[in-house]
Amino acid sequence: MRMLIAMLYGLLNLVGCTDAQNRSIVVSSKENGAVTLDSVTRVEMGRAEFACNESRSGKCYYTVFHEGAEVRRFTLVAAEHRRMDGLPAGFDQCVSTDEGHVSPSCKPVKETPGA
Repeated sequence: MRMLIAMLYGLLNLVGCTDAQNRSIVVSSKENGAVTLDSVTRVEMGRAEFACNESRSGKCYYTVFHEGAEVRRFTLVAAEHRRMDGLPAGFDQCVSTDEGHVSPSCKPVKETPGA
């Protein structure tokens, strides 16, 4: 029976009847043994759940990109999570402990005065 289910799932996957965007994105960092950032994003069937587990600043700053363009920016307090629908398939994200604009490569972008 398990073999039949595996074969059926494989066939459905081949014809595009399943969501190939199911994935998890884990971002964590430590400094001198102390956790400075711990974030997990799970994408299942087109729904993304962002979880800010821990941050040295007390907040996780998220920027969501699609094909190099910023789609959404938001902030979560440590231990908070948020579900989002409607994000583009295959989106990329950057998450930081510091507020500010970032590029699609997650590098800080210096803002010009008066802009």
